[in-house]
Amino acid sequence: MIKAIIIDDEVNARNTLKIFLGATNKPIEIIGEADDISSGIKLIRNSEPDLIFLDIKLKSGTSFELLAQLPNISAEVIFVTAYDSYAIRAFQMAAFGYLLKPIQISELNQVLDRFEKTKSPIQLPQHTKILIENFDQHSIKKLVIQNVNGFKVVPLENIFYLQGEVNYTRLFLQGDEKVMTSRTLKDYETFLVDFGFFRIHQSYLINLSHVKEYIKGDGGEIVMNNGQHLNLSRRRKQQFLSRFLGK
Repeated sequence: MIKAIIIDDEVNARNTLKIFLGATNKPIEIIGEADDISSGIKLIRNSEPDLIFLDIKLKSGTSFELLAQLPNISAEVIFVTAYDSYAIRAFQMAAFGYLLKPIQISELNQVLDRFEKTKSPIQLPQHTKILIENFDQHSIKKLVIQNVNGFKVVPLENIFYLQGEVNYTRLFLQGDEKVMTSRTLKDYETFLVDFGFFRIHQSYLINLSHVKEYIKGDGGEIVMNNGQHLNLSRRRKQQFLSRFLGK
């Protein structure tokens, strides 16, 4: 049985979530509820849940303030939010799971399925710590890359470029390291376009800070700092050049 708690300052939201959880037929027991930071901290410490449904905006602050005071909890966190696009992008890049209000039962099932497939961590999951760091700085600094072995935390500055391969993406990192993930290149373009990355081709998303050279051609070639030559598509050429030359 999965022991879960709900921390949300809206009683109607807590009741709705409980109804939806009951409709999933998952082995979940709601062992407690809280509506602010102080009661949430007390509940987590006393009940030691496996899973926390945590609203982002509480009446006494944010969920990140709550989690910052509990660095050694062993529960996985599912964020519940009606927050702005920046926060949603941060959740997509780092959070284990998040639910947008109004909650859809199909999305709830998906995140619970993912939880059932993971092993409970021994402390606050690293990806949640990265999410808190990104959110507090209000600037995406790191990605959490999920793979078949678990996940890997990658600073954005360490990424040379990303290559799309159908429904997978391969990341090329400093130190000749490569990481494969099941997210699409389009997903990463959405996450990273405002943080110094540019889609130069159907297959490539590059970190502009690692561009070494541009070689003229029909579309041209871009040489990255790792020595790799990447094709630039004709239709993206002008936009790429304007990033560097202002043309």
